[in-house]
Amino acid sequence: MKYHVFQHLVLSSFLANSAFSQASNGTANSSIVSIPPSDTVLLPATFSSNYSLSFVDTVLPPSSGVHASLAQAENATFISYSKAFLNLVGDSPSVRLIAGPLEAEFAYEAGVYVPDLNSVWFTGSDPKETGLTSFQSPRIVLNINLTSNEVTVPNLTEPVLVANGGTYHNGKVYICHWGNYTYAGGILAIDPKTGKTTTVVNSFFGLRLNGPDDIAWTTGPDNSSDPVMFFTDVDYSAQLNFTGPAQLPNAIWRFDPTYNSLQPVISRAEINSPNGVAVSPDGKKLYVTDSPVSNLQGHGPGNTTGSAAVFVWDLDETITPVNKRLFSMARTGVPDGIKVDAKGRVWTAETEGIVCRDANGRVLGLINAKTLDKTDVPIANFALAGNKIIVLAIDQIWEVTVKEELSWIV
Repeated sequence: MKYHVFQHLVLSSFLANSAFSQASNGTANSSIVSIPPSDTVLLPATFSSNYSLSFVDTVLPPSSGVHASLAQAENATFISYSKAFLNLVGDSPSVRLIAGPLEAEFAYEAGVYVPDLNSVWFTGSDPKETGLTSFQSPRIVLNINLTSNEVTVPNLTEPVLVANGGTYHNGKVYICHWGNYTYAGGILAIDPKTGKTTTVVNSFFGLRLNGPDDIAWTTGPDNSSDPVMFFTDVDYSAQLNFTGPAQLPNAIWRFDPTYNSLQPVISRAEINSPNGVAVSPDGKKLYVTDSPVSNLQGHGPGNTTGSAAVFVWDLDETITPVNKRLFSMARTGVPDGIKVDAKGRVWTAETEGIVCRDANGRVLGLINAKTLDKTDVPIANFALAGNKIIVLAIDQIWEVTVKEELSWIV
């Protein structure tokens, strides 16, 4: 049965024209503001802020130099805290609207770059279902061709019910989906050229997975092993009433296709609400974002047993996560989507924007959500595509071009 009829959204020439007008009228620009890292840790003692605000919203005495810097940074697309970020971005970055805005939250999750087709696959609300949020509308799979900027809904050969995160591996797009009350969710492998869709995992000895959220493939330390797949499984689907009650504890799982073996490798005791997952290019580190539901409901990090944080584990010679430690904590909101670039820098989608950190967790800089996201919904994900960051800004998609190549493939 074919689940979606292949259809073109009305996004071609109209959106190409609107992209240029949007970019030229000041809603986004390629400006860079540098803030000394000392200004992030030492401010005039009368400053005030809170967890729901971005750093650039910090209230400071108008006479202070920091006040002027933050005011300037509020309208800049790039905020740099380091020379390394300036080198990454280069002298002439560009920011271009390539799809939207639409009256639907069509660009929300996944952000999967397919280099052979120069396209990015993503998940979000059906563009025809206007007025519904991405948490109300069962998310579907879409893609955008980065050459033509044409957005399409692919013709897939199996149902995809409430699509979520994903990744690219060995010629296939892997997508998580939650399912519904009667149809089990799991991990799907999609041939991006034909739409042929195959279920890879949907059961743990007859128990349904809670709601697979994100995926990462790796060949282990120094890329010396057969590939295995990590994925996060969290009970958001039950809390949002897409599925019945969770049957398993939240966990990070490892699937080994050589043995058809599915094992939980990180428990709920170690990370409360596992969300995004990524592996370093050398296969030595596993990163997972913790996105506590209380934060998603607008409460602060003190009101949950989880942390709005990224944790990192070493991967040993058996590709087992060991030596957990805190890698970073979100300044505002929660970290959601996560990618590691070709040089081992870690990028996360947070309420402030797309934050870039070095391999030690130091914030290098960010792409400012204030200039790209005009909705009240935080950006959840993005794609690294060559030297471009494709930002899924809820009701629109932006192409941010920088100096350095960022993407790599397992």
